[in-house]
Amino acid sequence: MRCETYQGWLLGVGAALALACSEPRSEQDPETQPTSASATATATDGATQAQGTGSPESDSSSDSGRLDVPQIPDVASGDGCDAVDILFVIDNSASMGTFQQALAAAFPSFVEQMFQTLPAGISVHVGVTTTDFWCTAESCECAESTLSCQTAATLEEVEAHYAPPTEGNNGTNGGQGRLYVHDTLPFFETSTDDDPEALSEWFSGAATAAGEQGCSFEMPVAAAGYVAHPSNADTNAGFIRDEGAVLLVFFLTDEPDKSPEPTASYLDTLLAAKSECGGADCVISGGLVPGCIADINQKAWQFLDGFGGEPVWSDINDVSAYPTIVGDVLSVAVADLCETIIPAG
Repeated sequence: MRCETYQGWLLGVGAALALACSEPRSEQDPETQPTSASATATATDGATQAQGTGSPESDSSSDSGRLDVPQIPDVASGDGCDAVDILFVIDNSASMGTFQQALAAAFPSFVEQMFQTLPAGISVHVGVTTTDFWCTAESCECAESTLSCQTAATLEEVEAHYAPPTEGNNGTNGGQGRLYVHDTLPFFETSTDDDPEALSEWFSGAATAAGEQGCSFEMPVAAAGYVAHPSNADTNAGFIRDEGAVLLVFFLTDEPDKSPEPTASYLDTLLAAKSECGGADCVISGGLVPGCIADINQKAWQFLDGFGGEPVWSDINDVSAYPTIVGDVLSVAVADLCETIIPAG
């Protein structure tokens, strides 16, 4: 995250800001990247605090139970980005219901604060895809065991649960990197001039409707990459804008990624869609993910750490941190990056 331009305005979020501006971890040699991994997150509150989030303290002047972030100075209209595209990659396997609901509850604060900090008239797209690359519209049969932030499955078993859209459409809503169609919309289009309530209502419905029927071989990295792939143009066309647009990619998953192809292949596909804007410098990444993925430089972490700045993230199990990470820090990060982008044309 580009922290230097707004760090002075975020003194009220202390611990969360320490997370966002922490020193980057060393990169792992691409030739030794884990092929796939999985785990049920087991981080304790102490581990979460070590990452710099912890539980947000209550604001004594408010009944909201969380801190407010001072508004950043207004940006003159036309002096930054024209558009913001936001992709949420949501784990739809069993056990995700509570986390989906918590994200849906934190989302309205994110939108309200983002609309307040962005210039007027900015076009906003919000879309959802899932982590599932295997289940068909008719059935889903997959099971997996995990140990120490790794999958117990072999590479062959992982690949057997991976059907990219280049091999055909399996008919599932939001599967294989396709956007999840909710209330007839593959993504929601609005503007910072509009009332954010309609967007919040749509997203909250989409995030929870994604459900828990997906495969346990979660592949958020592949999903993010294939959102930009031509094979998904039928549902995804028009979602990602290139020149003059911020792209935010955000993971919600309680297990590490198992995408079998090299991380670089998914990054390249996504960044090709941002080539006119400036590639990685126009992308923000973040997530509510297992804390273990950063420690072992797991594929999901390699992807999140593969853009122009530090990812905005926290352990998925610390639901008390969702309003701070999503509502406060992430919203300001989007507005901050918007200031640095040259408008289209």
